[in-house]
Amino acid sequence: MENHLATLLQRTPLFGDLPAPTRARIAAATQECRYVRGAVVLQKGARPTGLHIVVSGKLKESCRSPDGEEKVVEILGAGHTCGEAALFLDSPYPMCASALTNALLLHVEKRAIEGLIDGTPKFAVRLLQALAERQNAILRDIDADARSSPLQRVVGYLLEQCRAEGTDAASITLPAAKQVIASRLNMTPEALSRTFRDLADAGLIEMSGKRVKLLDSDRLGEFARLP
Repeated sequence: MENHLATLLQRTPLFGDLPAPTRARIAAATQECRYVRGAVVLQKGARPTGLHIVVSGKLKESCRSPDGEEKVVEILGAGHTCGEAALFLDSPYPMCASALTNALLLHVEKRAIEGLIDGTPKFAVRLLQALAERQNAILRDIDADARSSPLQRVVGYLLEQCRAEGTDAASITLPAAKQVIASRLNMTPEALSRTFRDLADAGLIEMSGKRVKLLDSDRLGEFARLP
């Protein structure tokens, strides 16, 4: 019977398909870490000691401008990994990662990850795919910031979140406070709230707290003239 950590690893996209004996070996080099909301998970400038995997809860990766303004780069949820680029480059973390909610993470020691890469080609390919997906997502965000209006960014974000939930219900829960989402979309919180009000006034969404119901996804895209 697999132990608790091996069972948690099995639930993650990155480790779920490993043979049970391999997963048990990785579990022996894994630590369960719990963070309360607001706690720092990865400090900018710190040296990586392993790979972090989000089991539950949400994190934000962010950096600060010289005047102290925070820029949220990514919001990470269950199944996402954190700090992998610094780990493989053996360089300090370029950003800070902190808990947006109470969160459960797994920390897999660097030596165990390196052993998997050397001995399990399928794992290495899966890891490369995960890194490529992250990179593409960041490049799409940069392109969207440069080419689209604030309205288009908000609508695109809502439709993306709806697709990510894998449901036809067209109803989502915002993964973070509006201030965090505004930073993620390169907007002010006031501009984000104003855009939500405009979409609600147009009969395209309904909001109740963090819950957003998309009343007509096709018309929503047309309203923002999304391709």
